[in-house]
Amino acid sequence: MLGGPLLSLLVVAVALVPAAYSGGSSGSYHQGSLRLVDRGYEGLVVAVNDQIPYTECQSLLQGLKGVLTDFSSQLFAVTKGHASLRDVTVKLPQSWTFGDGTCYIYGPHTITASSSTPNVLISPSHLVGSGATVQQSQGCGRPGDFIQLGSSLIASSANGSYSRAAHLLLTQWIKFRWGVFSEHGYEGDPLYPSKFRDPVRGKFRANRCMPKDSDSVFCSVEDHMPEAPTKHNAQCRGRPVWEVITQSKDFKYGSEMPSNQSFAFVPSFHFTQDGPPRIVLVVEDTEVMNIQQRWEFLRKGIRRMMVYDVPDGARVGLIVFNSVARTAITISEIDSVSDIRMRIGSSLPRNPSRIPESHKCLLCGLQEAVRAINSDESTNVGGTVIFLTAAGGSASHRELEQMIHLAIERKIRVEAVLYPFMEHHVTPNDDIALRQLVASTEGSVFTIIDEGVGSDSKVSMMVALMDALLAAVRHSAPSPAFTAPLLVYNSVYPGGSADMAEGLFTLDSSLGYDVTFAVYYYDLSHVGNTIKLTSPSEKILTSVDMQEDGDANVIFVKLVTAERGTWRYQVENLAESQQALYIQVTALENPGQQVDLKVWTSAASNTVNLDGSSSPVIVYAELKDNLQPILKAQVVGILKRQGANATGSLYQPIYFDLYDIGYGDPDITAGDGVYSRYLPQLPAHYGHQGQYELIISVDNNKHQANIPFSHIFSNSINYENWDHSFCCGSFVHYGQVKPMKEFQRSKLYGVLTLASRSNEDKIPPSRILDLRTEVNFTTREVFLHWTAPGDDYDWGRAHFYEAVLAISWSEAKAFGGKRVMNMPVPLSVRSTQSIPIIVDQYDQNIYVAIRAVDEVGNYGGLSNIAAVWVPAPPTTTTPSTTTQRVYHIIPTDVISEPLESEMTQSVKLAGLDVEEWAIILGSVTGALIIIAVITIFCYLHVAQHRHDQNKKDHEKHDGNKSVIIKTNSHLELDEYDNVETYGSPIKTVEIVSTDGRALSPVPSWNATSLLHEHEKRHSSADLALETANLGQAVYQNVTGPFPDVTLISQPTSSAPPSSSTAQAEHLEYHASYPQSSYNPTQPYMSQSCYTQENFPPYNTLLPQLQNTLECIPEGIIHPSEMSYTQALPSYPIPTVRSVPTSYSQPTQFIPMSTNEVTVHEPYRFKVPPPVAPKPPPLAVVGATAVDTTDGESLRRNVTQV
Repeated sequence: MLGGPLLSLLVVAVALVPAAYSGGSSGSYHQGSLRLVDRGYEGLVVAVNDQIPYTECQSLLQGLKGVLTDFSSQLFAVTKGHASLRDVTVKLPQSWTFGDGTCYIYGPHTITASSSTPNVLISPSHLVGSGATVQQSQGCGRPGDFIQLGSSLIASSANGSYSRAAHLLLTQWIKFRWGVFSEHGYEGDPLYPSKFRDPVRGKFRANRCMPKDSDSVFCSVEDHMPEAPTKHNAQCRGRPVWEVITQSKDFKYGSEMPSNQSFAFVPSFHFTQDGPPRIVLVVEDTEVMNIQQRWEFLRKGIRRMMVYDVPDGARVGLIVFNSVARTAITISEIDSVSDIRMRIGSSLPRNPSRIPESHKCLLCGLQEAVRAINSDESTNVGGTVIFLTAAGGSASHRELEQMIHLAIERKIRVEAVLYPFMEHHVTPNDDIALRQLVASTEGSVFTIIDEGVGSDSKVSMMVALMDALLAAVRHSAPSPAFTAPLLVYNSVYPGGSADMAEGLFTLDSSLGYDVTFAVYYYDLSHVGNTIKLTSPSEKILTSVDMQEDGDANVIFVKLVTAERGTWRYQVENLAESQQALYIQVTALENPGQQVDLKVWTSAASNTVNLDGSSSPVIVYAELKDNLQPILKAQVVGILKRQGANATGSLYQPIYFDLYDIGYGDPDITAGDGVYSRYLPQLPAHYGHQGQYELIISVDNNKHQANIPFSHIFSNSINYENWDHSFCCGSFVHYGQVKPMKEFQRSKLYGVLTLASRSNEDKIPPSRILDLRTEVNFTTREVFLHWTAPGDDYDWGRAHFYEAVLAISWSEAKAFGGKRVMNMPVPLSVRSTQSIPIIVDQYDQNIYVAIRAVDEVGNYGGLSNIAAVWVPAPPTTTTPSTTTQRVYHIIPTDVISEPLESEMTQSVKLAGLDVEEWAIILGSVTGALIIIAVITIFCYLHVAQHRHDQNKKDHEKHDGNKSVIIKTNSHLELDEYDNVETYGSPIKTVEIVSTDGRALSPVPSWNATSLLHEHEKRHSSADLALETANLGQAVYQNVTGPFPDVTLISQPTSSAPPSSSTAQAEHLEYHASYPQSSYNPTQPYMSQSCYTQENFPPYNTLLPQLQNTLECIPEGIIHPSEMSYTQALPSYPIPTVRSVPTSYSQPTQFIPMSTNEVTVHEPYRFKVPPPVAPKPPPLAVVGATAVDTTDGESLRRNVTQV
């Protein structure tokens, strides 16, 4: 409980009337004059938004007529003949002009001077684009706020496709009229998902109503599935839609009887347009006004209203009544040029009459007002009558019926300002007749508390009266063209402290540039000499820029072109302790951008009993910018106890925040722009009876407010599936939002009258309507999540929770099944709470329900019932049976039910369950294994890449070799060089040039041709040069890589071949020579000498080698000139492999005979140089292998060209 004993019985005394749809003024939502009469709905109002251009008039009106006619037939069928549509009033935009013949109106057309609450709004785009939706701010069985249709939906139906649009309208109508909700889920919604597990089959199915009758818009009682997680089941506790409908007021009193009507009504249409407002003031003139400054304040209030508040073009008259009524000022048009404002503002008598209040005649005043309206030269229909009367007095039942009939017949709205209201001398029945008259005409009641000290009235009475008159005038303005000023800022500064009144106010782009800053006082001496107003650009206005109006007790300045942004003010406050200064800022609205604030409550009647949970009062505030919801704004309710306490001091106001977060109770849908909160309970020291003024203040929440992009809503919606689309489950999804510009508003709702109180706490916690489950399929642990309720509805902190697990939905609804123990301690309201539990029943739906309990044992309503399905564990796994007892946190003396089988919790280690440790360790191990696999793979990949690259480089290196084997050249080989064994067959390779020409046999190639061909094909190739007679010292001095060679040899032992042996095999031709001819000192014979100029180039030959080879000794025979002196013996030609050059050992020379054969063996990887092909078949050349069986080292035969 909060603040000790609470005041818990309130009577709602007043509420603002709903605003005209196109006017943008504040108001509340109710269904007005819409009622079911003899199975036909009358009073349905459809309003067309001013943003729809006149060019769409014909298609829109034609489509609207067809859709509503078809809707009447479908409504008749779905209600089994109980209801259809009898008549419709269509409010057309004021900007539409008729007379050019392009738009035909299907019915009578009138201009009205009074606004009416629309039930259906037609706009270009709205919350869900161009589809159909309904705004529902209240719970199950409570009517919705309005239905909204896209203009393209109606206009496209003009082609004849009325049935589908009518069906969509019908789906929203049952929600709007009878307070039911959607029977299907929404994609991505955590509370109402698009799929759920069927409780019978155990399989997933679509979360939507599937009636047997395809034309029905809701499931029958037989088809209804309460287990489905839908918005309707959550709000209506699983009751079928038809059950909720039949318990509404439309069907309670005889409408459920069989109908004699065999067909639906064809609705008749009436078309209206808003004209200038017509206002008639009816002022009580009795002796009750002759106390303190009541009459003086009344005259000042009417003057302020007429001079500053009534818009140009409005028509105003004034009636004075007591036991009789008379016209003081006939209805006249208001302008800012003539003195009409001053004349009406000063038309009241200077002093009130002496006629007792008990003699006043309300019926006389209303009848005189109707006569004034009838005699008005304007042809407009209807008007607004504002009663200014004290709360005392009554009317007979017959007089009340006459007044109601007269007002409805003449289309008159009645507003009542109870001034002064003396709370200690008035009972709730004293003004019941006037309140019933106001309610029947969709009017509002304002209460002005009588406050005074000695012979003086407090200035708070005068300011409150001015505010009430301004609200009534705004109510009477049905069109933006005739909008009265908007109260942007209001602040009070009590007197007695002689300090400086300082503050800030904000002007945003939704306001016009005509702004008034005003200081209201009881006496002019209460305002000091210092008045300072600073603009956002630091421009300063002082007292010399102000104006004084003693007839309204105000000092003001008009800011004709007010700068946007935050203004600062300073006013020297010299008011006496019982008085105060009031600072207000008013402005006209910007017609192109309107921040619209509407305020209402859930009070269904004038008397609301809050002593218990049967009729709680919820405060609602709708905040929108041109029909788009304003999200994340700061919305604050201010509840101010009127009057003074026993010490004469003012009561401290009670502040409370309103939220648009969609946790179900009371806020149903997040993101719809409707902020709500239960009315706070009042502390006992505020008294047993009192009047409480309710004000709603809004701003952009320190720049956190935003609005959705209007263009994200597509006009090309698939209407076939629209009713199962994205809007609106537990929240409204917006693709994109943009920051809302800075704004600030303050709206007076009215006054709540406290009629009695109860010392006993009977207020339970609110329902939990966002219970949801989450399953960890690894540990089979179930998590419950919900938003914490309060102790008294959504105020305070609950005492403890109770939760159950049941095997059926009905058992959970009865709060039966297993009791979940170790529930957490409730947190403060709106906090998110979670708890893990263990479910030991697998492969079936288990239903969970929860409720909160306050400290005296009041049980909150049962939550929405959430289902959970846990898969069975593997059969090879033995579940742990180790449990830890968790003590129950609920005091045993407040448990009303015996505890059933308890849920056990697993052992925890360092705050974590064993299963959680297993998950952590398994995850870490798995991550390490994955890292190791990736590392090994990367290493192997890099190694293979390097191996391939080395192989390519080696092949490229070998491909750049050009070797000629000469029999008289010799070089010692490593013993592990890989060569073919003696006697192995010759492996032939056919060499083809790059241009596809085969190379000629050996006899046809001379040395010049071979060299020329090689240089032509690979000009950049390096030519190796080797000479046999330079001696061993020359080769030993070579430090660089040895020239490319081809080996001809036999192994001297069975040593394994080197791993670096090249893969290519080539033919070699080698002449035999006698071993005895070896002479290491014998030089080669040559016939000519090469000079340095004609020496063949070889760019890798070392400089010392080139310098030594200045001349080759004569006697060397060129291969092309070599001839055979005798037939060469035929030997098996061994297969020769190329081996990498290795120079780690000293080289030796093998002497060759002069009768030698030189064989060219160039080798190239891509474009091989020319090589000598094998000899023709008739001249096979044999190669004699060097006999190395005696252990002599292998020899390397090299000739450089």
